[in-house]
Amino acid sequence: MVDGGIEAMAFHELSLAAWGGLAAEARSLMTLLADCEPRVYSRYGHWWAKLSGAQVRILPG
Repeated sequence: MVDGGIEAMAFHELSLAAWGGLAAEARSLMTLLADCEPRVYSRYGHWWAKLSGAQVRILPG
């Protein structure tokens, strides 16, 4: 969870329809996580920098 959305990573190419489905799930997830502190999840951020070839997007909440 980041400001304004959910950070999602795909380890292979995804279609626009797949990203659209993930965006819908992100909106639902934001409702569930609304009262959570996002900094708790930042401890995993170092993994994203170590992965190459992945697509990262911020899906709005």
